[in-house]
Amino acid sequence: MRLDIRYRMLFDYDAPVREAHNELRVRPRDLPSQRLLAHRLTSDPPARVLSFTDYWGTTIDHLGVVFEHDQLEIVAEAAVETRHEPIPVNSEVENLADHTFRLEHAELLRQSPHVRWDDDIAAIARDATAGTDDVVSLVRSTVAATRQVLSYERNSTRIGIPLPELVAGGKGVCQDYAHLNIALLRAVGVPARYVSGYLFAADETKADDHSELVSVQTHAWVEAVLPNGDWLAVDPTNDQPVGERHVIIGFGRDYDDVAPVRGVYAGEGVPKVDATVEMRRMEPVERTMTSRPRRRDRPMPYLVPPDLAAAQQQQQQQQQQQQ
Repeated sequence: MRLDIRYRMLFDYDAPVREAHNELRVRPRDLPSQRLLAHRLTSDPPARVLSFTDYWGTTIDHLGVVFEHDQLEIVAEAAVETRHEPIPVNSEVENLADHTFRLEHAELLRQSPHVRWDDDIAAIARDATAGTDDVVSLVRSTVAATRQVLSYERNSTRIGIPLPELVAGGKGVCQDYAHLNIALLRAVGVPARYVSGYLFAADETKADDHSELVSVQTHAWVEAVLPNGDWLAVDPTNDQPVGERHVIIGFGRDYDDVAPVRGVYAGEGVPKVDATVEMRRMEPVERTMTSRPRRRDRPMPYLVPPDLAAAQQQQQQQQQQQQ
């Protein structure tokens, strides 16, 4: 599926600020399951963009405005082509105890800032997975348990709500579903990571939208690693398969590792922040995710930028004259 994404964030300050610096994690990843065709980040006032990759492989775009302003608009545009991932090879639950496997994924087994479970949550995990013989069934059991504990309600929680408080309230949004599901998985020995991205659906609780253009927010789901190294993605918010409609931005232990925007500013102004994401379904590009085989009698052309080509031609002429 070919998707065009436009992420817009507007900071409207009630008084001028002297400068502002922001880090964005909104650029889709380039992965086997999705190909990043294009990406562009612009701002008004304009700012130089510096990009780097964090510990988890997520691209961070940093931009700073170093002069007085009372409004800052940031627009990130991307074109992505996605495809369904093959079904992972299953494994027996007893293989989760393998020492090497646990050591390799130790960071995804421990508690983290937004994934801290208590004895009651651990008991929910044990009860939900009792009697399961294979890891895929175990993961799906935790999804069912998450959905039994939580019901979806917009603006019902805050970022960083402790999981025991979340469970007691019984309501949440996608990041809450992801955090609780990760806690249930880690509590029974399954390494799991938080996935930040976009979901092409007007309603994130139903990943089967037939619209061509939808307005969304960033979405979150879960990936569990199986003992054979395969990753199994699940979306506890809607309990639908993770596939072409899901666009991955990055991975981490929890929300803190992949927060879409972080920033600081200097000045007395207080910002009013407005963020929107639009996704549009497009016609697929000519070259699909699976590259077409190249004919042996047709060599791949070597493309040289016009300016470089002209410079090379001039250099060759000078060398011929010297000879």
